Amino acid sequence: MKQSAFKHQLFVALIQLVLVALACVLGYALSREMNLIPKAVLRLPEVYVSTADMWSLTRIFVVIYLIQIVISSLSLKSHGFTSLRRFGTEYIFYLFAYTTASLYSFLATTINYDPQLIAAIGLLSTLFYLLAMMAVVLWRDKAAIGAAIGQPVWALLKRLVSIPGVLAIVYFLVPLALGVAFTADRDIANRITQIRIFFNPVPESEWGLKNLYPELVFEQPVLVKKAPQDPDSLYVLERVGRVYKVPFPDGGNKELVLDIRDQLGEVEVENGAIGMAFHPLFNQADDQQFMYLYYTDTRPEEGQLNKLSRFDLSESDLDARKASEFKILSLPRIDDGFHNGGSVEFGPDGYLYIGLGEGVRPKGVQLSAEVFRAGILRLDVDMQPGNLPPEPFEHGEVQGYHVPADNPFVDREDIRSEFWALGLRNPFRFTFDAETNDLWLGDVGSTIWEEINLVEKGKHYQYPVIEGRNPTGKSGWEELDIPMQGPVYTYQHTAYDRAVIGGAVARGDNYPSLKGKYVFADNYSAKIFVMDADKHQVDEVQLIARASQYAQRGVSSVVQVESGEILVTTLGAASEPSGEVLVLVKAEEADVVEREDENTEAPKDYDEETTAALFAVNCARCHGVKGDGKGPDSSMLGVELPDLTSPMYHFETSAEDIHAVIEKGGAEVGMSPMMPPWGGFLKPEEIDHLVIYIQSLPDKHHHH
Repeated sequence: MKQSAFKHQLFVALIQLVLVALACVLGYALSREMNLIPKAVLRLPEVYVSTADMWSLTRIFVVIYLIQIVISSLSLKSHGFTSLRRFGTEYIFYLFAYTTASLYSFLATTINYDPQLIAAIGLLSTLFYLLAMMAVVLWRDKAAIGAAIGQPVWALLKRLVSIPGVLAIVYFLVPLALGVAFTADRDIANRITQIRIFFNPVPESEWGLKNLYPELVFEQPVLVKKAPQDPDSLYVLERVGRVYKVPFPDGGNKELVLDIRDQLGEVEVENGAIGMAFHPLFNQADDQQFMYLYYTDTRPEEGQLNKLSRFDLSESDLDARKASEFKILSLPRIDDGFHNGGSVEFGPDGYLYIGLGEGVRPKGVQLSAEVFRAGILRLDVDMQPGNLPPEPFEHGEVQGYHVPADNPFVDREDIRSEFWALGLRNPFRFTFDAETNDLWLGDVGSTIWEEINLVEKGKHYQYPVIEGRNPTGKSGWEELDIPMQGPVYTYQHTAYDRAVIGGAVARGDNYPSLKGKYVFADNYSAKIFVMDADKHQVDEVQLIARASQYAQRGVSSVVQVESGEILVTTLGAASEPSGEVLVLVKAEEADVVEREDENTEAPKDYDEETTAALFAVNCARCHGVKGDGKGPDSSMLGVELPDLTSPMYHFETSAEDIHAVIEKGGAEVGMSPMMPPWGGFLKPEEIDHLVIYIQSLPDKHHHH
């Protein structure tokens, strides 16, 4: 008798687990097609969850539900469908299991947390539980259809209004509250990221990171390099437009060698000084003391320019060095600051290679015969005999170089002859292998895939038609009859792996176990990886270290300098200099420590009452006094106004975005022309204060 009861209980438990697994699989399919949580209730971002992650999530839910079923069966000595009262109690246990599984996937895994998917799992598993109990009542108790439907529902409602039921509901709301807080508050997001990192530690590794200059901090360092014939110095490029020279490797006082901060305009989004290279004859020929910088200039009223310039560091002082600027490329581009590319490198052939992102083009112009975008250029800045002067360039200014005669597209009319390779979305970092001369590149992807590419002459790297190894469903902006090539390695975005930073193939004797492997990083998670560099396709990489600054403060470059050290830069906070230069070392030598959170207090001259009055006078007629988009004139505009009190609005919209639309108006930033530009009417500090005030509105007026 006991054995029969146990088998019956085991059979019921198996049915429950099958229902949970089915809810996960069908919930995944349902949430890909529709939003169960309406955007009118809560604006949630689109979250990519891979099929593999769906199966991982299913395993998590099934295991936690199994634990719940065992606990409830042992404590209540019956299965969940024994009676209506027992079914109601089982549902309370179910809510605790569902919430625990949700929290575990959110806090302790790298799976992208999608509230729509979690909601779908909850809805479908509840529905399946109810349908199962209704079938039991209908079949076992011979109840009428109305009773079979109503009795299980009533049993649930009665248990939910009990003390255990109320506690279960409160616990049930925790993941939702955390999810909203994660998207609305940077500090909470950073804390949750720290928890995720705690639960997903770097595996045991013989390598770690050490602060090369513990006595120094930098203002968002994006790159470090050594100059030729100068083994005792390291040059640090700051995103804001400064270059420092620092004694290497022992440290000491940093010497400012170039300062072009006033030539960049606002450094926001992905803009700033982002690439640097020294002429191969630097320190060897008096007439070649040249540094080449790739930077963005947001000052022009007509829109942003991306510039490749040469500076003469043989000049005696900072002003003279800045004045020595010779612009090689000046490229107007879409005025959003995204996808600039970044790397500038002299190849082993002595030619200058530069990576340009797909955003480097004026609006309405996109063909490779017209603009430099989405690829690698190869230029002869020494203008050697036998090479070719550039063709006239309509959409920008070009000078001071020739086109190498062996560039792959010299004889093509549909591709500019400066191109070396095409089909790259945002080639932010690339380097040449010191032994093989291969060009290795990290191509920053969109919302799903990141790529490591081995770039070869005349190849197309598939963007925008394919990202990773998956078709995007998009057509290219042009049809070019050139060979296509996929990435050597590609990885999907997780909760915090989402922006690849190309690195270098380790050579020399500094890192014996890494020799011949490609070392690279992820900006957001600050993880350092290695992979085989002698294969055409790599499916697995090894995680060897993690920097202590991540998310918006994460890794910006990975390089190997001539003396063999692998160096890593981390940006640090945007509000104060806290960027670092790290060196890859043996684990026992590693000493990186996490910095305190950046100060997020408002500027001292900010007065909330005064700014609230400014908002009321200038903004409230349309946006409403609370900022909820329900002002008296809102219905006459013909467009839906954003809810400035919504945390999701601020998750999707940065301070820089808000500043831009206030200053420049809607039409200028691709939004409604009904939003006028306030730049000529409000003082710059008033716009700054309005941004702070608008970002504070969710705390004042938003209700969940």
